[in-house]
Amino acid sequence: MRRLFISTICSALIWTGPALAGEMTEGLTIIGGRNPSAKLTLARVHDPAAEKEILRVRVSLSQVTETKGYGFLLEYDAEKYEFLEAMDLAGNLLSSSTEQKPLSMRTNRTPGRLEIGAVKFDGKGAGGEGDLLDLVFRAGVTPSASDFQVEESVLVGLDGAVEPLAHVEIGDLRPLPDAYGLDRNAPNPFNPSTIIGYRLPEAGRVRLVIYSVLGQEVRVLVNEKMEAGFFATTWDGTDELGRRVASGVYLYRIQAGNFSATQRMLLLK
Repeated sequence: MRRLFISTICSALIWTGPALAGEMTEGLTIIGGRNPSAKLTLARVHDPAAEKEILRVRVSLSQVTETKGYGFLLEYDAEKYEFLEAMDLAGNLLSSSTEQKPLSMRTNRTPGRLEIGAVKFDGKGAGGEGDLLDLVFRAGVTPSASDFQVEESVLVGLDGAVEPLAHVEIGDLRPLPDAYGLDRNAPNPFNPSTIIGYRLPEAGRVRLVIYSVLGQEVRVLVNEKMEAGFFATTWDGTDELGRRVASGVYLYRIQAGNFSATQRMLLLK
């Protein structure tokens, strides 16, 4: 059943009014507009001490106000991932100033589907941003965000009203790269724009620059301190003044720490 925790662990609350389309929220009062910017985020936790095949996903909320609960339905590829456990985080967004813990529900009745939710009952609403819990999987492949999808998600207000959570983001779930790298741009040849990917195994200052074949600097795409991870930037075929450059071969070069690399690309018009 695609019914979330609200219709089970919150049976003491009285819900009236029209239901939002979707089995998960069947029979619940749905409002809108209280948390229009609220966002649910799922992001990988990078733990060097963890086993290589373990994927730990941290769930967090941001830009919420007067909220006492949440819930969402997460679907994933059960042929690639095995759900192991859900771990509460100390001092999470729904933590209470009293000893009364939030009422939580995590169900995995069907492989490939997780129902996650919690409601606190200390009479105080949570606000701002904060982490909620970690979901731990065993991954048989290199994790990809496209293998996971949040089907439905809601917030529970301090007064018990339910509203849909419109903004959901699943971050890059791949492990951190173990070496620097500069990818071939795609598409190549290109017109009018192309994407350049690069990999950083550690944080540091990064400079990525477009050059003409004569070595003249055309455009600085990146020049800042960055965290480790996988990144991509787009070049739209213009110079520093926003002018379209001529067709031809261009070079792009990355400098990060002691690493440097150069690739060629072709702009056609």
